[in-house]
Amino acid sequence: MTERVVGLFYKRDRDSSAAVARQIESEDYGCENVRFFSFESEDARSGGDVLDLLPAMEFAVSIGGDGTFMRASDVLREYGVPLYGINAGRLGFLASGRPEDAAPDVRRILSGDYGLYTRAMIKCELLRGVAGKAEGFYALNEFTLSKGPISRPIGLLVTVKNEVLYRFLADGVIVSTPTGSTAYSLSAGGPLVHPDVKCVILTPICPHSLYHRPFILGSDETVEIRLEGDSERMTLSGDGIVNVEILKGDLVRLSMDERGIRVISLDGSSYFETIARKLHWRADGESDAGIE
Repeated sequence: MTERVVGLFYKRDRDSSAAVARQIESEDYGCENVRFFSFESEDARSGGDVLDLLPAMEFAVSIGGDGTFMRASDVLREYGVPLYGINAGRLGFLASGRPEDAAPDVRRILSGDYGLYTRAMIKCELLRGVAGKAEGFYALNEFTLSKGPISRPIGLLVTVKNEVLYRFLADGVIVSTPTGSTAYSLSAGGPLVHPDVKCVILTPICPHSLYHRPFILGSDETVEIRLEGDSERMTLSGDGIVNVEILKGDLVRLSMDERGIRVISLDGSSYFETIARKLHWRADGESDAGIE
């Protein structure tokens, strides 16, 4: 009988997440061939058993908040392993499952009773100065280029197809997926975008101009960003995982990776229901605006 491997991704030093993992592992699923394997980002970086088991995982469960879900996506992306999120954190746009339902949810997934959809990710290629040394990163929500700890704004040149889109002074710019439109981009004034829309969202952070507004690009576009003017450095961050210093002469190239991460859905609620619930747009089933 073929072994069914299920990954449990969580921070082992977080008691609430570890308790949910123990609950899942202790349940009787009526399948003797199910093996649960606990891991986190550090395990994947260090290699060993995790790298051997990742391709064999039938699916994985992230236990924590949306940050945990994004870290799991970063690990699982290249293996095509479907991911389900249990929200043991705060808001939980991505990790939608409830801790008290963790074991029943896993039972449903093992029985094949679930939906499956793909969330696109952004690929970031960093080309270092004249040497052209390249580094690659991926993010589910967004990449942010910001002034970091310095107090003054930075000069940014943003091009698409070798044409200048933005040239401005700002605190930075956010390049996000539709999934990330509910995250930092939204806080910076960016639009909400349905995750089925294939696009890349550019959102300036506090630009020193009234005319630089968020911009939505097609999913096949490539965005290139450089420092300009007197600015010597900035910080590149991605999903709270990547944190890299960018120097003048470096080129940051960003594009959509539509392979993305496969996400398991169980509750059947629509994106609009989720948005309205998480952002408190409705009260007792009615609009907060008081429409009857």
